[in-house]
Amino acid sequence: MKKWQLLSVSLPVILLLAAPAMADYSTDPGNFPWKKGYVNLGYYVAEVDSAFRIGESNVGVGLDLDVEEFLGLDSNQSAFRFDAGWRWGKTRRHKAEFGWFRFERDGTKFLNEAVEIPPEFGGGPPVGPGDFTSVFNFDIIKLKYEYSFILDDRADLNVGIGLFVMPIEFGFTAIVGGVGTSKVEEDITAPLPVIGLGFDYAFSPKWFLRQQLDLFYLEIGDFAGGITAYNVAVEYMPWKHVGFGLGVDGMRVQIEANGSDYPGVDFRGNVEFSYLGAQLYVKVFY
Repeated sequence: MKKWQLLSVSLPVILLLAAPAMADYSTDPGNFPWKKGYVNLGYYVAEVDSAFRIGESNVGVGLDLDVEEFLGLDSNQSAFRFDAGWRWGKTRRHKAEFGWFRFERDGTKFLNEAVEIPPEFGGGPPVGPGDFTSVFNFDIIKLKYEYSFILDDRADLNVGIGLFVMPIEFGFTAIVGGVGTSKVEEDITAPLPVIGLGFDYAFSPKWFLRQQLDLFYLEIGDFAGGITAYNVAVEYMPWKHVGFGLGVDGMRVQIEANGSDYPGVDFRGNVEFSYLGAQLYVKVFY
């Protein structure tokens, strides 16, 4: 089983095992350890696997590239990461969340083989051998609303809806004889809705376990897209307004399109990427 699949199925098991711990505790918000607001500032290190196809696969014309293996992009990435949240209402059951981070990757690799460019990018004879410079950048912007249907001084079991907005830039340039002869590039901004399930548990006023699973799959016309995202973290809050967290975070995204049937996506081909990594962060809360 792939790593992201293992992570995505583990949350329901953890919730089931933790169910006895969610009974017989105070439901008075005055006793809750759940703060009204927080900001997380962290450093994230991940292993990334990505690929794209430009052109229509159903007519047998296109270009398939595994960017780590074929174009030599580094699979190990690091990024600054920002997350924030806010609870409101007397019961503190309503919460809004925002998150952002960005991976930027580019590189150059000499290929001994020729590459055929799809017709929509100029076509022509195959290009190469030669140097190929490549880029695969993407942002993950998370906007979510969550409602806690179980909330007491030890446990928070919530469901949520939201958007993962993902500006994605990918492509390559062939350099033969010192001259850039062919260029293939695409950029899309895919706003993909998600539904989520989360479980947070307070072992004590200073120690917390946090878990979240987000899922999405949609087909509209010639568009199909899916997300599986998971994170689990342990937090320690030694001071009144400042603490620390260490977490594991993974995501898998697949987008396939043959036109502009989905807002923000106007290309023919498919793009997919997955990552799994660890994050160390400082938490400021109030």
